[in-house]
Amino acid sequence: MILVLTENISPWLRYIWGQFSEINGLKTESRILTYTDYSKTTAEGEGDLIIEYALKQRYPLSLFIPRKEFFKTDDYVWLKNNLPVYRDTLGTQGTSYDIFYNAFIHLSRKEEWEKEKQGYFINSYSGRHPRKNRAIWNIPVVNYLFDDLEHKIKAKNKQVCFDGQDKPAIEFSHDVDYLAKTVQLKIKYCSFNLYNIAKLFLRLQFKKGLIKLGRTTRFILTSRNYWHFQQWTDIESKFEIKSVYYIFASAKRKKWFNLQEWLIEPSYDLLSNHRLIEECKKLMAGGNKVGIHGSYSSAGEPALFQEEKHKLETCIGSQITKGRQHWLQFYENKTPYIYENSGIREDSTLGFNDISGFRSGVASKYNPYDHKNERAFSFKEIPLVIMDSHLYDYGGADDCNSLGWFFDATESVKKFEISVNWHQRTMGDEYGWKDSFTKIAEKLYDKKLVS
Repeated sequence: MILVLTENISPWLRYIWGQFSEINGLKTESRILTYTDYSKTTAEGEGDLIIEYALKQRYPLSLFIPRKEFFKTDDYVWLKNNLPVYRDTLGTQGTSYDIFYNAFIHLSRKEEWEKEKQGYFINSYSGRHPRKNRAIWNIPVVNYLFDDLEHKIKAKNKQVCFDGQDKPAIEFSHDVDYLAKTVQLKIKYCSFNLYNIAKLFLRLQFKKGLIKLGRTTRFILTSRNYWHFQQWTDIESKFEIKSVYYIFASAKRKKWFNLQEWLIEPSYDLLSNHRLIEECKKLMAGGNKVGIHGSYSSAGEPALFQEEKHKLETCIGSQITKGRQHWLQFYENKTPYIYENSGIREDSTLGFNDISGFRSGVASKYNPYDHKNERAFSFKEIPLVIMDSHLYDYGGADDCNSLGWFFDATESVKKFEISVNWHQRTMGDEYGWKDSFTKIAEKLYDKKLVS
C-alpha cells in the first residue's frame, strides 16, 4: 500500500496521482489521505510506503515532496540537463521539488487556461503561448517527472510494483482537407510560400528562394486532383502501418456568405461524394480507422459538432469515436465538453499548428483536465506531436533531420503514445512532402517501433 499524506486533498492532486498511476503503470494499491484521516485510520501496516506532500516532513522515513504551488512562466531550474522544473517549486534541501505541481502545470496546460479566462486565445499557435522558451516543447517533461517519482518510490520501497516499458504506439494519421485544388487552397499555399521565400531571401539564399517561387507560380496556374488514398496505403503497407483518416463532414449553418468559413473550412461535401464514402468503407475494411475532422466552427458549437458527427456516421455506417478539429481549433471552455457529450473517446487535437512538440508536456495518452469542474475528462487525448506543415509551411524545412528529440523520446519514455499527421493531399509530387513521412516511418520501423 502507498499512502499519500497531505494537509488538504486538492482535486488537481487526485488528478495528477491518477494520471501518474495510469501512465507509469502503478500496480500497488494506493490511497490519498489527509494527516487527520491518517491519524485515525488503521489501514497502515508494515510494508506501507508513506509519501508526504506537505510544507514540512513529519515522518522521518517517508518520501517527502515539498508542496510549492507557485510558478512563474519560463522561470526554470534544469535538473539532470533535460528536466526543467519551476524555480518557485524547489524545496530547501538538495534537488527536492514539487513533482506533482510541476506535472499539473504542464499536463493541464494551466497557462493556456488562465490566458483564455482573460479572453486571450492562442489558437493552437506556440507563438501566442505565454511560454516563450520553445526548447521546453521538445521535452516530455511530464513523463520525466513521473519517472523521477517512480524512481524515488522504488528507492524507498522495493515492494512497490510498476509496469515495465511498453512498445511505442504511434497513431499515423491523415487529415482529409482537400480532394482537389481550390482557390482557397491556392491562397493558403501562396501565403505560406511567400513567407518562406521572404525568409530565404533575407538569408541571402536566392537560389532556393527562386526555386520555391517557381513552384509557387506553377501551383497557382495548375489544377490538381488529390485522390491519394491508395498511394498512402501502398507506402504504409511497407511498414505495416494502419492509419486514421480524419474526414470532414460539413453542416452548413448560414445561408449568407461567410469569408472565414469559405477560406478556412474544407470545400468538399461528404453527403454528395459517394466515391469518398466508399473509400472510407474500403479503408476501414483494410484495418484503417476513420475519425471526425470537426470544422473550425464546430469546436465551439455543440449542435454543429453533433450534426457533423452524425452525418459522418450515417454516411459510412459506423460509430465515430475518434476526433481532431480542423486547424486544431480548441476552446478550453467549450471543445472538451463537446467531445465528452458526443461520444468521442479519443481526440488528437492538442498539438501546435506552427511547431512540432509536446504541447501538454507529455508523450503518452492521457485524460485532459477540466479546470472548471476540477476533474479529469472522460475521453483520452493522444498528443499530436509532428505534422507535415510544421516542417514545411512553418519551418521551411525539406527533411526530418531536426527531429532527433522525437526519436530520443521514443526510447526514453516509458509509455510512448502519440499522433503523427501528414495531410492526405501532400502525397503528390506537387507538394513533395511524402519523403519526410517515409523517413520517419522507415526509421521507426527499422528500430522495431512500429508493427
